[in-house]
Amino acid sequence: MKAFQKGTSLLLAVGAWCGWVMAQERVVIRGGSIVDVRDGRLVPNGVIVLEGDRIVSVSREGGAVPEGATVVDAAGKYLLPGLIDLHVHYKDWSAELYLNHGVTTVVDLGVAHEWIKAQKEGIRTGLIPGPRLFHGTNNLDGPPEDPTSYFVRPYVHILKDPEEARAAMRQYIVGKVDAVKVYDGLTQEMLRSIVVEAQKVNIPVIGHFKDVRVAAAVGAHGIEHNGAVANAILDKQAQEEALKKVRKGFRPPAECFMDLRKLPEIVDLMVKRGLYLNPTMRMSWQGDRALREKGFHYQDFDLLINDWRLRYVPLAFRLADLKEYQEIGMWHWADLSPYEQDLFHQGYTNAQRLVKAFADAGGKLYAGTDSANMCTPGLSLHQELELLVDAGASPLQALQAATINPAELMRMKDRLGSLEEGKAGDVVILDASPLEDIRNTRKIARVISRGRVLDGQYHADFKNPIPKNDIEDSSHFFPSPTIRWVSPEAVEEGTGVTLTVKGTGFIPYSFVRFDGQKLKTDFSDGFELTAQVPAPLLKPGTYAVTVENPDFAWGSIYARGATDLSHLGIRGPVSNEFRVMVKLKGGAPILAHPREGGEK
Repeated sequence: MKAFQKGTSLLLAVGAWCGWVMAQERVVIRGGSIVDVRDGRLVPNGVIVLEGDRIVSVSREGGAVPEGATVVDAAGKYLLPGLIDLHVHYKDWSAELYLNHGVTTVVDLGVAHEWIKAQKEGIRTGLIPGPRLFHGTNNLDGPPEDPTSYFVRPYVHILKDPEEARAAMRQYIVGKVDAVKVYDGLTQEMLRSIVVEAQKVNIPVIGHFKDVRVAAAVGAHGIEHNGAVANAILDKQAQEEALKKVRKGFRPPAECFMDLRKLPEIVDLMVKRGLYLNPTMRMSWQGDRALREKGFHYQDFDLLINDWRLRYVPLAFRLADLKEYQEIGMWHWADLSPYEQDLFHQGYTNAQRLVKAFADAGGKLYAGTDSANMCTPGLSLHQELELLVDAGASPLQALQAATINPAELMRMKDRLGSLEEGKAGDVVILDASPLEDIRNTRKIARVISRGRVLDGQYHADFKNPIPKNDIEDSSHFFPSPTIRWVSPEAVEEGTGVTLTVKGTGFIPYSFVRFDGQKLKTDFSDGFELTAQVPAPLLKPGTYAVTVENPDFAWGSIYARGATDLSHLGIRGPVSNEFRVMVKLKGGAPILAHPREGGEK
């Protein structure tokens, strides 16, 4: 961040380990205006004394400075509690990006594997540099209605009934999770069972719901994204009419079809039931003209590409992150018709109306950015706060969404979220008031995390002592294709044929190869492609059919397996092989395989 490269009047001892100034026994921050995030009051000439990882006193200027304390002169500056991103997918390379942007606490939602537990413990003990880390369960979901149209994802825990949901929750509780993450495939009875178990240990149930009224009925706590609200007030007729006008495979989000006349009623229900809302504006609407016009993609480029010290961030992530600014769902925005672009933009403006209505009614927003999926850790939280204010929330409400509200939702308001005695020693010092302009949260002069004064720099030699032990796709919309089956599996020589390819991870730009030859391919959806095989290619033999997802940054990459691209941090863009046989013309007729007749 450029703010860190400027000289400041802050008086600090020098010395670093992965960007940390070694923790002093006492740190005194004096002279700044303390922002009370509960009501927006400014306490001028504040003095905050930290001992170890805790705030031991908050007062006005005038008291004696404890002997031997490290003094940070914050005169003319503004003091905030450390920021909280309540929806992340933590990466082993992301620590400095969060901390240097003042994000001192993150909640990883959707994985309960041993690596995330090791990171949490390592950060807590000081072995691993990073923001305060909490984590939830694996993503809890119900069985898919159509197993052939389901993207099998790591860390999705499929539950079959309420009893299985209860048993799974008991195991997660033994594993000391901090939250529960749910998906919308769970029935209301299964959700209720999950909530009952979670309440026994006072942890929140957060996630995706088919309908926000279901979340309210079962006593859930946090609503991720706006889809559950949109589904509750969906104008189905408008949706059906629009789907007749858009291309096959383009499905506009439910927010595009909200009946805004019903919005006050559903917002009132949410507020009365104490539901918290995370709109994820930055992640959900990238590709929309409003976000492109703000120039967020230039901000990411300047950070991820221009700062040479961040070359340890995987190249695949940096390229995919920039690519996705140009995408609406799986489509490049420029490939969509004006009608389709306008429809998507209507969804964005409807989401803004929801945010404003919810905030005006006293609802509690919380900020979670889904980083590092499709957005840059740390930076994305500041972009999210800006978008909340654009939608109609006040700067104070936006600050609350990244401080006291997520602390309350996570049952940690006694430890986090405000600058008060006894709370965590996390302080962000700003050069300008965020209450006047929310974009001032980016004007960071210094970050103090867990009582340690950070140097605010990126370090080219940064290494996580416990790196992640598996390979991941770089983002949601840069998937690795997988073929489940191809129909027909046997054909006669000499006559052209249309192949139907079923699988997962397909995008509008996927193409099919037959014996290495690229075919004219049509995209049906993320689970089906059709491709034309010309007659000259159909000679007797058995041939490999593959699907390839072109890498927009480099052109098509040819690879046989994941290890070929592991150095980029992604799995391969070429699918597994499925073999199709070509028979001599004549002879016994070819009978369709049972699954080609509709059997799954």
